[in-house]
Amino acid sequence: MPNDNHTGDAPGDQHDDHGQSKTVTIIVNTRPKEWSEKDITFEQVVELAFPGHPYDPDGTTVEYSKGHGPDKALHAGERVEVKDGMIFDVELGNRS
Repeated sequence: MPNDNHTGDAPGDQHDDHGQSKTVTIIVNTRPKEWSEKDITFEQVVELAFPGHPYDPDGTTVEYSKGHGPDKALHAGERVEVKDGMIFDVELGNRS
């Protein structure tokens, strides 16, 4: 399960010019979060926003801005490359 401080040297981690793991700060629902993986999934963003909360993936929205390219939405099962200062807005869908 992801946590707020991703460290380590797993495949997919970002690295600086010296091969060191590079941590970036992303903003999830106005709260800064440290992230060291190259990509983040829809499910990981939702978990950062609402740790341990059940949700309906079809009704939950994740929108992001200040990434690589235009602002977009992220859907269940998708991933996006992270960038320092990237902003994610998550709105939970309720389970019925």
